[in-house]
Amino acid sequence: MLAIATLFSVIATAPPTPVPAYRQAQDVVVITIEGEVDNITASSFKRRLKEASNADAIVIDLNTPGGGLLPTLEICYEIKNNAPPNTVAWIHPHAFSAGTIIALSCREIIVSPNSTFGDAAPVTQMGPIPATERAKIESPILAEVVDSARRNHYDEHLVEAFVSVGIELWLLENIKTNEMVCVNRAEYETIFGEPPPQNFSPITNDIQGETVFSPFFDTIRKLNQIETQNSSEPWDPDFSQQLPTSRPTLQEGDASTWTLVRQVVPNDRLLTLKPAEASQYGLVGGIVADDAALKVWFGSQNIRRLDVNWSEKLVRVLVSWPIRVILIAIFLVCVFVEFVTGASGAFSAGAVISLALIIGAPWLAGLADFWEIVAVVAGISLIAVELLVIPGTGFTGFIGVACLFAGIIGTFISEDLGSAEGQAQLLRGLSVMLGGGVLAAIMSWFIVRYFGGATAMHRLVLEDSVSSHGTTTGQSHDDLLIIGSTGVAVTDLRPSGRIQVDSTIFDATTTGQWISKGSIVRIMHTGMTLEVEEVTP
Repeated sequence: MLAIATLFSVIATAPPTPVPAYRQAQDVVVITIEGEVDNITASSFKRRLKEASNADAIVIDLNTPGGGLLPTLEICYEIKNNAPPNTVAWIHPHAFSAGTIIALSCREIIVSPNSTFGDAAPVTQMGPIPATERAKIESPILAEVVDSARRNHYDEHLVEAFVSVGIELWLLENIKTNEMVCVNRAEYETIFGEPPPQNFSPITNDIQGETVFSPFFDTIRKLNQIETQNSSEPWDPDFSQQLPTSRPTLQEGDASTWTLVRQVVPNDRLLTLKPAEASQYGLVGGIVADDAALKVWFGSQNIRRLDVNWSEKLVRVLVSWPIRVILIAIFLVCVFVEFVTGASGAFSAGAVISLALIIGAPWLAGLADFWEIVAVVAGISLIAVELLVIPGTGFTGFIGVACLFAGIIGTFISEDLGSAEGQAQLLRGLSVMLGGGVLAAIMSWFIVRYFGGATAMHRLVLEDSVSSHGTTTGQSHDDLLIIGSTGVAVTDLRPSGRIQVDSTIFDATTTGQWISKGSIVRIMHTGMTLEVEEVTP
């Protein structure tokens, strides 16, 4: 018992595991990146990074399947230029594509148990990317990850294998210094004078002794061949790099000092790593399970989290495609009811509010440019001119509608339209507009079907007018609203306004030209909308 008590006393008084001086931090701020990386993510990250400017260390807690290229590069820029040196990526638990690129830009990477990261090749919803287009997209990604590798002392070849299919790597260890380095096939053959071993099973099907690639990788392999044929020179990792490489250059005479450890990645897949492999390759500095372990890792007493705020969450909801379909449908229905009834008030307010949300939310999210706002304003102005100044021409209204829709669709597009991603965004915008139009048509049909010829519809659009001016005793609305009966315009109708039938005021719209106040009008239609024409003397 005495021995056990002594053992526990030693354990209790044992000093904590020493933390390297470069890592030690008292005030640690955790910035979470959860879900798809997009413009909202980048904007939120910038805000929170500025808020954490006085922290001793910043941890970027990553759990993301990937995201857009431009937002990813914006976040990497902020990390490399505006974050403190003690900035650490925490893969918790998964970080693919954009998440891997962001993690590499940090000074150090830590992972949670059983986490996974890698597979950072560009993809698009439009299907396989043509060779030239893929090369254009891969180049800035490769430049970014190589720059990160040189800044943070990762193996350059290893990070390239996250991005490009077709890179074969083998891990070598220096038998004297235990230094690790990844080499490609050409380097291996130069060092050892023989082809490297193939330890991975290819992603293939064997048919009569022939190796047949699966459809996806067969497409990638062909694109790689086409790109190689069309390129006068291979991609140069030193191009546009500000920092020189620190990677050792191995020669033929180095075979005696380097030994093969294992094959890292074959040429038919992208590099994806678990914690043990990532640690072996020198990418991961530690395994951290939770915030308590994170405190120990930094030697910190204070960890605080800066999460996405409510307004950023609201904007993300408003720019989601289901909500935008609904907002577009509401806008179109409100405009439809306002136009055919000549009413004002709730429907006008509904159209204005829905349009403000359709444009305002993308603007706050950084998805809308100035020209899109101008297009929407110009569209509304041209439609107003068509309705109020030169009714009946049609051309001005058509141009106005085209500008309005172009501005709305433009809020979906953040990439170059010549790129596959830009074309996918255009297709998404057109699909949402079409979906909103179809939903608006269904809603409008429902309104016309159930309210178009009923007294309830008149109450819906005329109730305010009737209640404020009263009705003739003993006469119902239907008795007054008879086709062919006459009334007096109590306001100008341009093309909508108000008329008086006996002692009752109704909202009405003209069948064509403007009608001046005081003119005698004849009722021509009494369905969903009350249409009148001027009675000429």
